[in-house]
Amino acid sequence: MRRTRVSTIRTARAALAALRANGLRSILMALGVVIGAATIVLVVAIGLGARASIDEQYSNMSVTTIFVNQVQNTVSDLSAEDAEVIAAVPTVAAVAPQLTGRAGITAGEVTAQTMVVGTTLEYEKIAALDFSAGGFFTTAQIDDRERVVVLGPTAAEELFGAADPIGQTVRIAGRSLEVIGVTTPKGGSIGPITLDDSVFVPYTTAERTLLGSTGKVSLNAQATSIEKVPATIDAIALALRDAHHLSSSQGDDFTIKDMGSKLVSAQESSRTMTMLLGGVASIVLLVGGIGIMNIMYVAVTERTREIGVRRAVGATRADVLLQFLLEAVILSVGGGAIGVAIGLAMIPLAESLGLRATFSLSGVVLAFAFAVLTGVVFGYAPARKAAALDPIEALRYE
Repeated sequence: MRRTRVSTIRTARAALAALRANGLRSILMALGVVIGAATIVLVVAIGLGARASIDEQYSNMSVTTIFVNQVQNTVSDLSAEDAEVIAAVPTVAAVAPQLTGRAGITAGEVTAQTMVVGTTLEYEKIAALDFSAGGFFTTAQIDDRERVVVLGPTAAEELFGAADPIGQTVRIAGRSLEVIGVTTPKGGSIGPITLDDSVFVPYTTAERTLLGSTGKVSLNAQATSIEKVPATIDAIALALRDAHHLSSSQGDDFTIKDMGSKLVSAQESSRTMTMLLGGVASIVLLVGGIGIMNIMYVAVTERTREIGVRRAVGATRADVLLQFLLEAVILSVGGGAIGVAIGLAMIPLAESLGLRATFSLSGVVLAFAFAVLTGVVFGYAPARKAAALDPIEALRYE
C-alpha cells in the first residue's frame, strides 16, 4: 500500500514537471477550458438573473388576469359597458374597464408626461395595488365624477420629490385634481400599463373630463382560478360576440390575452436563451477538450523515448497512464479554476452593461465539474496510447 502511494506521488510530480517544462503548450491546452468554464459561470448567472427579472415583473400580477383589448387599426365597439357583460360570466371573479392615454401632468412648476388610467374600484384588486399613503377612490367618487387622482410612486417622486403629495393639487389636461393616494412600488405592469409610472383616476372622470374620445378602451378581468382561465377566455369571447352582434362570418372586434400565458412565454424564452448560451459554452469546452487531446497526442509522440526510459527503470503501464492522465486533469482543474474566477469577475461587468446576472453556486460547481470531466475524457485516449507503447521500441525511437 505504501509503495503504491509513493509511486502515485512520484507520478504526480513527474506530471507537474512535464507541464512546467512545456509551459507555453500547457497554457494553450488549458485555454479552451478556461474560456468554456468562464462562459458557463456567466451563462448560468445571466440565465438566473433573467429568470429573477421575469419573476419580479410578474410577481405582483395574478396569473389569472385576462386582458381584453381593441383590435389594432380597426373600429371597435369595446366599451365600459362590456365590463357588465364580462362580469356575468360565472368564472369571472372581477372585471374593471380601463380608459388610457398619455397626458401632461403638472404640480407647481414641475411637468411630466404620464399614462393616465381611468378605471373603477375593481382595478385595485386586479392589479393588487398597495398604498404608501392615502388610498384608492370610492364608488361614490366614480359616480360623482370627482376630480381625484392616485399617483404611482415614480410619478409622485417626479412631481413632489420627498414632499407628501396627499391633498395636493395636480393639473392634467388643464383640469385640477386632488391627490388622494400614492401606490407602493411594484416594478411590474398590467398589460401595457407600467404601474409605477402611471396615475389613476375614476373612469367617469377620465371619460368626461380628461381623455374623452382620445383614450383607448380595454378591460381587465380575473378568473376564479388558473385552471379556469382557458374556459373563462372562451366564455368572455362568446359573451362579447353576442353583445356586439357579430355574425358567425365576422371576426372578433377584440383580442383576449391572459397574464399566465405571457408569463409562461417569457419563462420559456428565458429558458431557451439560457440553453442556447449553455450549448455555446459546452461547444467551447468540447473544442478545448479536443485541443487537449490533440496536443497530448503530439506530446506522446515527442516524448516516446522518455516513456521508454521510464518503463526501463521500473514504471508500469499504469504509472505511464496515470502520469499523462494527471497532466490532462491538472490542466483541466487549473483551467477550470481560472475560468470560474474570470466568470465571477465578469458578473459585475455584465450588470454594468445592463444585463442582470445573479451569482449561482450551482453554476460554479457545474463549470468546474465540466472542466474536470473534459480533462478525464479527452486525456484518457492519449494517456492510454502512451501506456501501450512497447518500452524497447520506445527506447529505440529517435
